[in-house]
Amino acid sequence: MTISFHISKRDLKGCTLITGFHGLGATGFIAVKHAVSSLNAELIGYIETSRLPPFISTEEKRLSLPFEIYKKDNYVFVLTNVPPHTKERQEYSKALAEWAMDQKFKECMLLGGLDSRLKPSDGDRIRCTVTKAYKLDESLNIPLLEKGLFVVGPLAIMLASFEIASFPAIALLPYANPTRPDPLAASVAVEYLNKITNLSMDVSQLVNDAQRIETEIQEFNKQRQERGKPEHHTLYI
Repeated sequence: MTISFHISKRDLKGCTLITGFHGLGATGFIAVKHAVSSLNAELIGYIETSRLPPFISTEEKRLSLPFEIYKKDNYVFVLTNVPPHTKERQEYSKALAEWAMDQKFKECMLLGGLDSRLKPSDGDRIRCTVTKAYKLDESLNIPLLEKGLFVVGPLAIMLASFEIASFPAIALLPYANPTRPDPLAASVAVEYLNKITNLSMDVSQLVNDAQRIETEIQEFNKQRQERGKPEHHTLYI
């Protein structure tokens, strides 16, 4: 398998890599998509794989490819519009981690989600996990992932690669609805991303999207219940 990075800007030394995937609640994807849009980040390249997903769309009057690379100041965002092919998922994740280290990035910030059914209490919003080389600012009050819980998928592969190489990386894992896209969880990821960087991204659109989805779900459930009610007929003798 071949993973190729096609970028227009070669000097990325000292940058911070930010990425996420279509995991629980599609949290990572939604958060990175929102970041790229709200920051008006510059498209600087693409990732090409042997099994490139056969999906193309349009964005701002241009073609949007499955794997895109954006840059804003010293932040580089890898936007995975379409999940990598299942047979390439591990190779893609490992290649992305190795690319960040080869380019001498400063650190990596990964955005994902945790099953909201595992929340210890309603007040809990997020957990994080870090590599031994990452210096977590304790004043941010981001609880570490509890023992016995697991990070899975592409984020796990990247974290393992970074840990082995003693590269600083953090995964922000807000609690997310596992049954549908969760913009509210993505808004939590973006909020905490703002806290640990000098970025300032508005999350009001994500919150509005979450409220709209919740309203639509409630309306759908109401209609389903109405359709499920037995019909009462008056009998005339």
